Amino acid sequence: MIHIYNTIPTSVVLALALAWSVPPVRAQSTAVSSVAPPSSIYELKPVGKPSDVKEVKPLVDWMPIWGQDAREKGFDLPLPFGVGLTYTYIDQNMVVSDVKIEGRPLDVNIRDAKTTTHTGVFRGDMWLFPFLNVYGIVGETAGVTKPAVVFSNGQVLESEVKYNRFSYGGGATLAGGWKAWFLTIDANWTSGDLVSKDGGQISDKPIRSLTFTPRFGTLFSSGKLGTGALWVGGMYLLATSELHDSVDLSNRPVLAGLVGSDTLNYSVRVEPKENWNLLIGGNWQLNKRWSFTAEVGGVMDRFHAIGAVMWRF
Repeated sequence: MIHIYNTIPTSVVLALALAWSVPPVRAQSTAVSSVAPPSSIYELKPVGKPSDVKEVKPLVDWMPIWGQDAREKGFDLPLPFGVGLTYTYIDQNMVVSDVKIEGRPLDVNIRDAKTTTHTGVFRGDMWLFPFLNVYGIVGETAGVTKPAVVFSNGQVLESEVKYNRFSYGGGATLAGGWKAWFLTIDANWTSGDLVSKDGGQISDKPIRSLTFTPRFGTLFSSGKLGTGALWVGGMYLLATSELHDSVDLSNRPVLAGLVGSDTLNYSVRVEPKENWNLLIGGNWQLNKRWSFTAEVGGVMDRFHAIGAVMWRF
């Protein structure tokens, strides 16, 4: 349960302000700082702030809401606003279904489609409350998916669909904790069209994806060198889309005979084979303005890796 600052001891709330340093996971389907509290946590020495570090003033002192009162009580709040860049790599198998040829359903066996994506994201965020961060994101994804259709005669039709996706969206992160331990819960939503490498649209509707990511971890300090955090957690991805493309069959006469044309125009429905994967990550806060984050995750049919840098003001 997340409590507001004036209902809990000093060693609780801001150990959890880590949320601002953890980047959102941009799960693209193909169908997609830690801040130390000022008193008792120092006695345990997992986190802390050197006494000779120059105080950094926030751009405004009226954000977050209740933030001024929290500062007067001795809380070391993160700076209220931030911008950052995130790179995400995802490799996963997608379940392919609802294959249609020239708009007609086709009764065939379909293999799971190997899919990889590379995504760059720009994020702007704000601490609305000491325990709630909200943000907006825009990004660009380059990806490839490889659906394969197995016909009744045993022949396999393999295809490679390369695409780009410009997307936009937003999300929120709740943070809470006790002493050096923290829990964050992040959720974000994105939307955007898939466009093939040659500029043609390959999705009939914008691709929408939802991710939900709980993280649990601990904070520690090296004194003048900065403050760090380590965490474990999981990511849930919900994303479904429809792709359409064409395949040249001029050199495959048997399949051309089955289809009745030298060009096969098809559409497929794809979605992640596994909705959940585990993750482990860490963050290093050099000071109140700069932080760096790395995270990897994977289990079963999905692997992701994230790198991020953020600047606050």
